[in-house]
Amino acid sequence: MTISKSDEKILSIIEKGAKFNEIITDAEWDIFYEFAPMREGLLNWYPFSENSMILYVCEGFGALAGLLSRYGVRVTVLAESTEKALGIKKRYEQCKNLDIYTEPLAATVFEKSFDYIFVEKPVLSSDGLQKLFKSIMGYLKEDGRLLFLCANRFGMKYWCGGMDENDLMPFDGIRGKGSELRLTRQKLISILEQSEYVKGWKLYYPMPDYRFPQAVYTDEYLPKTSVRDRVIPYYTQEQRKGLICLEDEISDEIISNKIFPVFANSFLVECGCQPFTSDVIYAALSTDRGKEHGFTTIVFSKGHVWKKIISKEGRKSLKIIYDNQIALKNRGITCVPQILEKNYIEMPYIKSKVFADYLKELFLTDRYEVEKAFDILYFNILASSKTVDFSRCMIKHERLNEENAGVILERAYIDMIPYNCFYNNGILMFYDQEFIKENYPAKFVLFRAIRYTYIYIKGAESIIPIQFFKEKYALDDVWDIFEGIEADFVEDNRNYDLMSSFYSCTNVSAEEIDKNIQRLMHRCESALEIPKADGKLKRRENNLDIYKKDIELNRIKQSQLEMLKSFIDICEKNGLAYCAIYGTLLGAVRHKGFVPWDDDVDLAMPREDYDKLLEMAPKFIKQPFYLLTPENDTENFYGGYSKLIRVNSSGAGEVNGSLDIFPLDTVPEEERDRKKQRKWIEIYQCALWQKTYRKRGCGNKPADNKLTVWLLRKLPQKILSKKLNRVLSSYRDRGSDRVAILARFYRNDFRTQYSRSDFRFLINYKFEDILLPIPNGYENCLIQDYGIDYMIYPKEKDRIPHHIKKNESLEENGNETI
Repeated sequence: MTISKSDEKILSIIEKGAKFNEIITDAEWDIFYEFAPMREGLLNWYPFSENSMILYVCEGFGALAGLLSRYGVRVTVLAESTEKALGIKKRYEQCKNLDIYTEPLAATVFEKSFDYIFVEKPVLSSDGLQKLFKSIMGYLKEDGRLLFLCANRFGMKYWCGGMDENDLMPFDGIRGKGSELRLTRQKLISILEQSEYVKGWKLYYPMPDYRFPQAVYTDEYLPKTSVRDRVIPYYTQEQRKGLICLEDEISDEIISNKIFPVFANSFLVECGCQPFTSDVIYAALSTDRGKEHGFTTIVFSKGHVWKKIISKEGRKSLKIIYDNQIALKNRGITCVPQILEKNYIEMPYIKSKVFADYLKELFLTDRYEVEKAFDILYFNILASSKTVDFSRCMIKHERLNEENAGVILERAYIDMIPYNCFYNNGILMFYDQEFIKENYPAKFVLFRAIRYTYIYIKGAESIIPIQFFKEKYALDDVWDIFEGIEADFVEDNRNYDLMSSFYSCTNVSAEEIDKNIQRLMHRCESALEIPKADGKLKRRENNLDIYKKDIELNRIKQSQLEMLKSFIDICEKNGLAYCAIYGTLLGAVRHKGFVPWDDDVDLAMPREDYDKLLEMAPKFIKQPFYLLTPENDTENFYGGYSKLIRVNSSGAGEVNGSLDIFPLDTVPEEERDRKKQRKWIEIYQCALWQKTYRKRGCGNKPADNKLTVWLLRKLPQKILSKKLNRVLSSYRDRGSDRVAILARFYRNDFRTQYSRSDFRFLINYKFEDILLPIPNGYENCLIQDYGIDYMIYPKEKDRIPHHIKKNESLEENGNETI
């Protein structure tokens, strides 16, 4: 089995033994997915029996092998390939109870000795599920359990437009296209009920999905009103391209209509060779909070709840929670009864409503009762601790004073919020009080309670504006102060730095969704045009065949592609980063190759890599290729970038186009710095343009000023080019999030600016018969360059290949229509 480049990277990381924090911080998505601790949330709540024998049929590099080794006395890992088996062995060399195999399951001789079998790769089809049962159930003990995963064809994510596991087009699954490769809940149940191998089964609903579960529901314990207090949906760069809605926007209605199981994104299926009962009915997971603060809250059908640590490092935090609730109880605050065990706190299952859900009902029925409910909560907060003088307040801010800070609590229990208490006849019963802030305002706790209530209750702002509570409890003057403190706390508690790759996929804005919808509407509108005769709509014909018949155009394209392959080979051998930009990027995304009427290649390189390319070009770029730069080609003006050309036997460039290679430079954040940068770029570019072509003026720019004239007289062209290069890269060490291709020469002042995060990593994309790297934020780049309707073909009169254009002394003129 050939391993991918992604697998090669993961193997390299494992072999180097890199530290965990170094691996996943700002990691590429495939690497983050392989190593992220959130993966363990899929099974770290499951009640494995002691001294069990486990078979783990894994995908990738055994992300859950370490977890299973903690539960099983012996764990047999079945890897996909020899390379992956070696990677798993190295990754978990400290786990002495792992046996790793690579043989196909049918050829592996196992006794019927496993208590549990977990199959990690999701089952996609009916046939695949039947084959799984036939091939694997024979290895289970009579009372053993098989656990496997299944993506739901009708998952909420896919209804919202997210790509499914098969990387098909948005909505293909729910349309039924390729439906034989997907299962719905009812189809899954039908197969389980009819299987000769399965005599007992149970469905779990990991949310938002099986990859990064944050809560696990069952048919015995379904969400009552919302999951937004517990679950953070995420969308990869691929998935978000087709989004026209977010799960948060529809999940409440799906829950209230009692159809949540039908629309869960994925299933974890438990089944056995004989009937069984499973005691766990719900699990809440906080695996993202690290070993010290990570817990699973497990609800059992027998009427009790465990707050369980995920690692031995969490025992200290477990004891703190227990002690805090004892302290609150001693202050007269009602708390859920608890028993402290070694690895968990046991509590009774409380049937009363969670206070957040009670408030949600009140918002819809009785505004006055909402006010009374918050008064009850604030009363409890004020009674939870001794008060101290303002001079001891730990929040130091110039605008916080004794008057607006209010009561200062010696121990502020900041988890006294509606998520963490039950409501019963005017009495609040608190639980999970983990975090304390010493000498903090009571208002800060109330601020958190109000803030998270309005996040949880959709539409609360339109019923009772949050400003009402800010004024009622005198929070207006301190709200923004508390917001800053809360942001720091959440960032630390949620490990935002460590989990940045995940959280970057959770921030899908309403504006991004609106752009997707607008682009969809533009595509629909552009596909039709109205003839003047009868006003009937007639579909526009794209007629791309004419470009396939253009012999000269296709000859140039073929030459360009050969140059591109050579350039890629040089960059990969020397570890240089590069990616498609402008029309080449558009061609890759829209056409999987050249834009049909286009015949050039545009590439961007980070400034550091671009400079390295210039240094090593004489050694590595050999005939028939040559790298033209502003310093070595004084006959032509490029504006500060380079061109890779093919030369013939006489040393002259052939008319086969060129690869335009642009450095990606930093644009400063401050406007005054941007103006300064732009001014000097234009001065040097104008001087070079005039020196090259011996003409006054500079496109649409003013004629030469005194400084330009002085530069022309005093400095040779090569020196001017070096000075321009220095100006282009002058802000490279600034911590700016703005980048741009400044080396292009524009007749106007427009220079497209991109977000640096759009180039944080590269994605391989099909381009003709090769894979070409493109920016991870390629969609944002294309929108910046061509607008939200970049997928729409221009009219035929605007489709002009470069090779039939008139010769121009100045080629660059802003963005082209392609």
